[in-house]
Amino acid sequence: MKFILSLVRHDFLSTFREPMFRAILVFPVFCFLLIRFGMPPLLENFPVVEPYKQVIIMWACLQSATLFGFVYGFIVLEEKEENLLGVLRIAPVKTSQLVLARQSVGLAISTLVNFSILQWGGVLHMGLGINLLIALQMSLMAPFLMLLLANFAKNRIEGLAAMKIFNILLIAPALIYFLPYDALHALAIVPTYWSYRAIEWSYLEQLYWPIALGFVYYALCLLLLNYRFQKKVLI
Repeated sequence: MKFILSLVRHDFLSTFREPMFRAILVFPVFCFLLIRFGMPPLLENFPVVEPYKQVIIMWACLQSATLFGFVYGFIVLEEKEENLLGVLRIAPVKTSQLVLARQSVGLAISTLVNFSILQWGGVLHMGLGINLLIALQMSLMAPFLMLLLANFAKNRIEGLAAMKIFNILLIAPALIYFLPYDALHALAIVPTYWSYRAIEWSYLEQLYWPIALGFVYYALCLLLLNYRFQKKVLI
């Protein structure tokens, strides 16, 4: 446990040495402040924005998870480039435990930020329990994105290119709120579809089973990505 905590601390120190990553880690705080102090007057002065407030909140929440997934994914890619993953095999803990610890840290921090946006953002008024569940589900994007980068990018340059593609795919499910095409619901294959719909169903229709369905889908994706990482990367 001490070794894992030491490595997690090292990850944060490494992150803060990179100016781009420092800006990325500050951005979730900016998102919260933007929602908390910018959205209420925007909704009051521009009623046309009202139908889209759920989408804006979804976007703000997903930014936190996406950014932490990006940071930890690039840490893994850096270790790939420097062949450190092989060295970690002789460490006091399994490499898989280290990867799981990183996923857990990204998930925990992202959940805290997202819960703050939902609970104290002053825009959507749902119960504490629902806010926590939705915040947790949306934050699963952090380990999901980390594993996507770790599995399908060989280095940081490929990781940057892959992020552009992943971002387009992850944002695509939001199109169902702007374009009147039922075919867009086929984007349910993208995990963020369930994150977007979680707030809509919970806030507008008081339906909570989609949250559970989203958890199941994320869990299956994470299990598959973790399995591939163990078999294809940690060799």
